[in-house]
Amino acid sequence: MSEPEAPQRAEGLLEQIADTALDDDYYVVRAGDYAQSREFNTPLTALVLAAFAVLVMMAAVQTRNDRPATERERSTLISDVAARKKLQANREATAERLRKQVADLSASVDRFDPAYQDVRVETGDLAVSGPGITVIVSPSTQDNLDGSITDGDLQILVNGLWYAGAEAVAINGQRIGNLTGIHFANDAINVNYTDIAPPYRVVAIGPNDTLMQRFQDNPAGHYWAARQENAAVQFGMTPSSDLSVPAVPKKRMTIRHATAIKGEE
Repeated sequence: MSEPEAPQRAEGLLEQIADTALDDDYYVVRAGDYAQSREFNTPLTALVLAAFAVLVMMAAVQTRNDRPATERERSTLISDVAARKKLQANREATAERLRKQVADLSASVDRFDPAYQDVRVETGDLAVSGPGITVIVSPSTQDNLDGSITDGDLQILVNGLWYAGAEAVAINGQRIGNLTGIHFANDAINVNYTDIAPPYRVVAIGPNDTLMQRFQDNPAGHYWAARQENAAVQFGMTPSSDLSVPAVPKKRMTIRHATAIKGEE
């Protein structure tokens, strides 16, 4: 019965040694340091809290001071967005209106405009067909006479046909337009910068029942009657109900140098 009590006494002795391993002065000094540290930390904590409170207060004041500027910026931004939306809406409306105008103009191209077509015929921009007369002229075959055909002869012939009522004229397939020249160059008569050679075939579109007679009665007709009699040039006119002439070459439809004077009518 006495043997089990030995371990208990051993454990109690070990605990007593552990508890009294350090001097009592150590525990006294340690307790003093803890109290001093506690006394030191209390004012420091208060100081930190006070500084933090000051920072929070300054941030709040700054936020309150900046609020009006922020509100103005927000209001300005809202106004700017609204203005840009309005501008965008106006531009979209303008674009829609222009698209409609383009569509209307595109649709009108397919509609026949007699006045516009007449202008194109008069300027030679369109190939045309219809009744008219054909004039064939050639130099004389008699060597003892000056029976050559000059550019001036053809100019008088064309002008006489216009005067007689021709609506479109072509010489050897070259349409006479507003910018067409008939002149002698490079040993040949040149029309629309294209050399032509006899026999000269002049086609005039117009009222064939009166065109021939009106030409014979005007000064150009008298001139050519004299050329036939005096120089033995060959000259013949034939009416027809179905003739055609091409359009003026595009290069002779473009005005290169003349410009309208502003304010002049």
